Amino acid sequence: MQKSLQLLQDVAKRVTGLTLTEKPAIDIWQYAEPAHEEPNPQKRNILQWRRLITSVKDPLETFPGEPVDLIGFVQQTTSLEQFILARHVIRCCLADTVPLGLPVYTPHAATFTPNSWLRVQGNFAVQNIQAKPTLVIIPKQIKSISQPKKKYINGVF
Repeated sequence: MQKSLQLLQDVAKRVTGLTLTEKPAIDIWQYAEPAHEEPNPQKRNILQWRRLITSVKDPLETFPGEPVDLIGFVQQTTSLEQFILARHVIRCCLADTVPLGLPVYTPHAATFTPNSWLRVQGNFAVQNIQAKPTLVIIPKQIKSISQPKKKYINGVF
């Protein structure tokens, strides 16, 4: 067994140039903000909100009026009055990030450039989207921002 482990370590070193005890060349976590439970609604990120929204029986009754202050990038939808404010969530490593977002309802949705970064401040509300009641963010303020250093969210913990 010990010889097999040594052989595996030797192969890993030849392939990657690192021994199994060395740190990777890039620490991806310096580019990801945490997603632990956050009691302050103004400090929650998109993943924290999505976890909270999916944890309650009736989010359409629970969250309208809740304040939000989020940073993310624009993903356009087919609606001219809505876009998705999204972040990439690391599930295991950078190779398996997935975009996750929340809808923002505004008559100016089509004016925002896809993949541009925004800070959206406002409140949750219920709007009919394609004849279906949907929890959306009604913005009070939308500001263009630079891509943050921590552009990912750590979904691993």
